[in-house]
Amino acid sequence: MDEELLRVLDARGERWQRRLELARGRGATLITVTLCLPVAYRCDPALEALLLALCRRLRAMLRANGIHYRQEGMLRGADGPAVFLTASAPAARVKAACVAAERLLPGGRMLDIDVMDRQGEPVGREALGLPPRQCFVCRQPAAVCVSRKVHSREEVRQRVEELLAEARQGLGLR
Repeated sequence: MDEELLRVLDARGERWQRRLELARGRGATLITVTLCLPVAYRCDPALEALLLALCRRLRAMLRANGIHYRQEGMLRGADGPAVFLTASAPAARVKAACVAAERLLPGGRMLDIDVMDRQGEPVGREALGLPPRQCFVCRQPAAVCVSRKVHSREEVRQRVEELLAEARQGLGLR
């Protein structure tokens, strides 16, 4: 197996363990924010700054929805950065706010905002009666496009560049 792939898988395992520790250890709803982009983009240091700017907007949206949160730090790994927040609100309410953020923030489609309940159980879109995440290229279910490698590298690269431009413009970044 490819060494880079092993590093990415190790980083995902480390992030999963950190998520479980935070959700169960804090007795709170956990929010994990990562970039929903190919690994080559997620590990770009310039995109970490963009992730942090999008997280500031996410925190403002949470506050506006009356969701009190606590910053729990950040993890950097071969799979890209991950930002952790805990919230006292019920997981379903937090997930609904996070799905809205992915839809409404400039470039929010680049975000993958995962939510776990106090027991460390993931709360997915289906728990809210929502359809699966859409592919950012064609709007079909993202999992299908990724697993079948439906889109060419060029199609993905072009769409990622559009999302980055949208986010930078909407956030007032260069």
